[in-house]
Amino acid sequence: MKPTTSPTVILRHCDRYDPARIRTIVREGLETLNLRPRGRTLVKPNIVSSGPLFKDAYTRPEFMEGVLLALKDRDEGKVSELAVGERCGITIPTRRAFDGAGYNPMLERVGVKRYCFEEEPQVEVRLTHKDRLRDYLYTPEPVARADFFVNCPKFKAH
Repeated sequence: MKPTTSPTVILRHCDRYDPARIRTIVREGLETLNLRPRGRTLVKPNIVSSGPLFKDAYTRPEFMEGVLLALKDRDEGKVSELAVGERCGITIPTRRAFDGAGYNPMLERVGVKRYCFEEEPQVEVRLTHKDRLRDYLYTPEPVARADFFVNCPKFKAH
C-alpha cells in the first residue's frame, strides 16, 4: 500500500477507558481508511514503564483490548496470527512490563499471542532505499515478518 499525498486525519472523543467504546471508534476508523488486518498482524503498545508507579505512562490494557477487538471485527479470515509485542528499554524484562500493565489477563481473554522482543530471534532486514544510511538493520523476528503493523503508543511528554 503506497502512502497517500492527501492524508486522512481522524479525531474522535472518548472520555474514558471503555474497551467497547474504543472498539467502536477504532473499527470505524479502520472502515474509513478501508483497512483490514491480514496475515501476521502485530500490535505494538508502549508499556515500558508500567505498574502502580507509572499509572499514566503506558498504553492501557483497556485501550489495547478495544484495538484488538476492532482488528478482529475487521478480519475477513485473512489474519493468521494476531499478536502484541513490546521490548522494555529500561533494563526491566518485558514480561514484567506486560504484567505491571495488566496485559496478561486481557491477552488471554481476547486470545492474542504475546511477544517479548528481547526473547525473540533478531533477524537481518536488508535496506534498499537509495538514500539509506546503512545496508541492513536487525529487528525482532515478529516485527520483520509482520504483514500488518499497528502502533499504539502512549501520548505523553517526557
